Amino acid sequence: MRAPLRDWSIQTRLMAGLGAVATLLVLAVGAYWTSREERQLTEALLQRQERLSQIAARGFAGPIWNLDSAAISNLLDAVMADPEVQAIELEALGVDVQPLRRQRDKVATTAPLVKEFDVVYQAVAQQRPVKVGQARLYFTGERVAAAVAEMRRFVAMLLAAVLVAVLASCYWLVNRLVKQPVSRLGALAQRVSHGELGVTLAVERRDEIGELTEQFNRMSHQLRQSSEGLRASEARYRSLFENATEGIFQTDGRGRLLGLNKAMAQMLGYERPALALAASRNLRRLVQLEPGELRRVLRALMRHRLLQQVPMLVGTHDGRQLWIELSAHVVPEGQGQEARIEGMISDITQRRLAEQELTRHRDHLEELVEARTMELSQAKIRAEAANQSKSRFLATMSHEFRTPLNAILGFAQLLQMDEGLDEAQRNKINLVRDSGEHLLALITDLLDMASIEAGKVRLQPATVDLRALLEVACDAIRLRVAEKRLAFLVRIDENLPLRVRVDGQRLRQVLLNLLSNAVKFTDHGRLGLVAELVGQSPATATVRIEVSDTGIGMNEAQVGRLFQPFEQVAEDARRSGGTGLGLSISQQLVRLMGSRIEVHSEPGAGSSFWFDLELPLQA
Repeated sequence: MRAPLRDWSIQTRLMAGLGAVATLLVLAVGAYWTSREERQLTEALLQRQERLSQIAARGFAGPIWNLDSAAISNLLDAVMADPEVQAIELEALGVDVQPLRRQRDKVATTAPLVKEFDVVYQAVAQQRPVKVGQARLYFTGERVAAAVAEMRRFVAMLLAAVLVAVLASCYWLVNRLVKQPVSRLGALAQRVSHGELGVTLAVERRDEIGELTEQFNRMSHQLRQSSEGLRASEARYRSLFENATEGIFQTDGRGRLLGLNKAMAQMLGYERPALALAASRNLRRLVQLEPGELRRVLRALMRHRLLQQVPMLVGTHDGRQLWIELSAHVVPEGQGQEARIEGMISDITQRRLAEQELTRHRDHLEELVEARTMELSQAKIRAEAANQSKSRFLATMSHEFRTPLNAILGFAQLLQMDEGLDEAQRNKINLVRDSGEHLLALITDLLDMASIEAGKVRLQPATVDLRALLEVACDAIRLRVAEKRLAFLVRIDENLPLRVRVDGQRLRQVLLNLLSNAVKFTDHGRLGLVAELVGQSPATATVRIEVSDTGIGMNEAQVGRLFQPFEQVAEDARRSGGTGLGLSISQQLVRLMGSRIEVHSEPGAGSSFWFDLELPLQA
């Protein structure tokens, strides 16, 4: 049975690989060479067939025109004189026997090459040639096949010789450059494995084998140093083992004690490890555990191969009760040694007592926290009830809040119509009107927010001209845009439906809030409104409305609290003015319409606000 590839020697694998590559190259070259020669021979045969057919066509024309059967027969015999012609057939006008045919007796072993051609006669006095017959010329490819076969035999022998030479050269080179140096390295490794640490081999070359030899020499030297260091380290760790404050032990797989340090012996009530081992090597006799506890720990350790910080209550032979923490792991079998257990024991008696005391304090603290949590929960319920009462009160008293201001604004507008007022009086009346309108806007925002919180806001969808509603909202702020000398770009998709069902008043309120904020926080540049159709079905249309500006922008923290009531994220609150309710109200209204306002903003680069509305179409 052939050995697996991984069991082959390096020389065998290299030779196999090189042989495979060389064989593939030789086969590829041979196939290309023979294919090219065969193609050239075939093309030459076709050219000879073409020339012979042209000669035959000119030769047959006259005898056929003159109905000279003897000449035709002689010409057929002359064509058959070519050894590459297998047969010829001629269909001539005016000849009684049709078709005229000549064929060799020997059956061809290859498929013939057939050439059909017309026999055309053209007299000197005639203007157009006349077809007087048709012929088929059969050429045999046996000579070409024989030549190709001979060439293939020659190429095969030549390439076989080349392959043998290449493989022999490769074998010699691999043996000289790889096998012999590797064998010397193997012998050196065997000496090192037998304990001759530090032995080296002379470096004779500067190639990869030489570098490997240097690395091997360095490894041998390092092994000697490591061995010496291990012996010194073993002496140090033996001192640490014997003088450690934690108990360290080693047992076999059945729990029989193999060794322990001084700290563990003292935990068990013995002055020295030798006294503990002399008393017993059975852990069941050295420590007092609950029935089956030691067996349970050993089973768990053998199953999981590792235990970490397992608390246990044990008794010692001198009557003390100790809380210990056990950490152990299983050392697997190896080099003729059976599996064993190594572990460490910490005395946690004092810590355990402290934890029990802490648990008692924690239980008391949990009772206090639970009582405080109940008080806070009740206070929260009372605060929410008070907030709902406030919202219902504001929503109910909206008329009473607006009526006095409407009277003030009405009288201010009447006074403005008095043409007898001087400039100072007119300025004071304008101040009264502007202050009243500002106060009315603030009260309106507060009442809208209160109505939303009280759940009294209900949308009132109606048939609306969407394009006209967008243009009215834009016209409402054009004067403020012109005063700040800003560019105002409006793009309304021409595919937007004309008539949809929506609460036009609330949608216009949202647009005015967004556009007003864009004007307020933009000192230079532009702002814009884009409305486009992003989806449509037979009954609804999805419209995206976006308001953008090149104003001061916001960072992520400001965007995070942008829609919270009474929040003003601008650094200069005086500049922004208002109550901080506009965007919060707009977000609530858009949510009632089944969408939400999204924001993208960067400090100093402006902001973009957009939302998508799915609106029913109205015929």
